Amino acid sequence: MTRVLVIDDEKNLADTLVLILQGAGFLATAAYNGDSALQRLDAVSPDIVISDVIMPGMNGIDVCAKIQVRYPDCRILLFSGQAATNELVDEARTQGFSWELLAKPIEPEDLIAKVSSLTQRGESAGI
Repeated sequence: MTRVLVIDDEKNLADTLVLILQGAGFLATAAYNGDSALQRLDAVSPDIVISDVIMPGMNGIDVCAKIQVRYPDCRILLFSGQAATNELVDEARTQGFSWELLAKPIEPEDLIAKVSSLTQRGESAGI
């Protein structure tokens, strides 16, 4: 079963995404900031991370960079509703990270389709 870690400082949104993903057959769990995501990382061992970009403390780009270093095969999906996100994503690309960015609000069907697509890519790569 594909393990998904959802990181968002908006607790209701993170919990809703987890419920949607669980309903679609994924093993999903939430973290509400970057520090708690990193603390729980080894217990979760995610195949996919879905992270908000703009969060207090550690932003989603920084936390996903740390996750990617520890779990190089983990697929990352970023989402945000703020314009400042593009600069952060562009900066991450200059550091060698190439992650997809989805805009908030995200429709449940689109989320499930995107996570399913990432799962299939990982399976075809032998992950």
